Amino acid sequence: MEHAPQAPPAYDDIGPAFDRTRTVNLLLAAVAIFAIGFEVGWEAFALAFVTLIVGGGSNEYRRRRPGRSTLVAVAIDVSMIGAVLFMTGTWPTLLLAATPYMLVMAFLLLPPGKALIIVVYMGTLVTGAHYFAPGWISEATNSLYVNVVTAVLFLVLTVIAVASASGSLHKIRGVERRMLDSARQANLAKDQFVSMVSHELRTPLTSISGFAETLRAGWEEFEEQEIHEFLEIITTQADHLHELVEDILILPRLEAGKLTIHPEVFDPAPLTHRIVSLLFPIGGPAEARVAIAGGTQIFADPRRVEQVLRNLLGNARKYGGDEVLVDGQEHEDAFVITVTDNGQGVPAEDHERIFDHFEQVSKGDDRTDTGVGLGLPIARRLVRAMGGDLTYSDAFPHGARFSFTLPLADVTQLTQRSA
Repeated sequence: MEHAPQAPPAYDDIGPAFDRTRTVNLLLAAVAIFAIGFEVGWEAFALAFVTLIVGGGSNEYRRRRPGRSTLVAVAIDVSMIGAVLFMTGTWPTLLLAATPYMLVMAFLLLPPGKALIIVVYMGTLVTGAHYFAPGWISEATNSLYVNVVTAVLFLVLTVIAVASASGSLHKIRGVERRMLDSARQANLAKDQFVSMVSHELRTPLTSISGFAETLRAGWEEFEEQEIHEFLEIITTQADHLHELVEDILILPRLEAGKLTIHPEVFDPAPLTHRIVSLLFPIGGPAEARVAIAGGTQIFADPRRVEQVLRNLLGNARKYGGDEVLVDGQEHEDAFVITVTDNGQGVPAEDHERIFDHFEQVSKGDDRTDTGVGLGLPIARRLVRAMGGDLTYSDAFPHGARFSFTLPLADVTQLTQRSA
């Protein structure tokens, strides 16, 4: 199996850790150089001051500009070590102790190409120091105390750098694993979605084409009542297909935030009565009542409100028992519409999951529900786009209760409408 090439760690993952590590290392280096100063003289005290100023200044510059490359910072550290080598005349202890540290910093923090640039740069400084160093304080490098402090310092700095880099890499690997898990889940959800959509589209299309072909082949032989029943089935399946396609097409626009809402002032009572009469005809298997007084004015998109009600009432018709109640009332500055049924309701652990895309209470081989699990999440997104929210609660003594809020029309909006 071919593996995709791994991308280099992002600055957001390693940058802050590197800055913290470099700050600690600079402080330790300054303290060590200051301690050496009692043996070397004022030159060491000056070097400690310069280390803090140059190193701290470069760190502050990077902190104020997130995303800056670590190449410059590593080059500054190499330059400071090179400056000391020029002052001491290629100090062997410093050279042997600092080289592993700089190699670790370069190859842990930089891509191979840039790390090689640092190696070449350091080699150039070492060569220059060997042949051209003035060696102002070369006699200090003969002190055992100075050599031990220097060796211990760079050993500690190397350990800190490796530990910090290891922690950052583990963090990056954890992020990569979570991203891979998310990608696998997304692919699984996509496969389930394609499977469900294929099934849901095929079912009404099969019914429409089957009954239409039957009528075309021998409609003269059927009684008028039979023809009416066939046409009713075709119409019902066409409506179901239209709703399904509408849900599928609206999803990407909702996800991208590009769905246009056209709010206006209107009374939700007539719209609700019309939708209920369409979905729950008299004499059907379930009865629905509307308890919304006329005259209330809300500010929302009528087309989207109708879509929300169709989704909620469609679910109530499929899963909600034989009694459905739609009521509405004002609450503070909003109008609350509630769809309540006397079905089995939703298990407590699924109260929020039902608002996720492609989620249904029954799944896998146990799935008996129709639909692709888009109705409720789309309804919630539509309501929120209109300034309200959609929530679920259990009905008493059993059943489901879906409530959504819509903003009431204010005085200005009512005045503009009347004008």
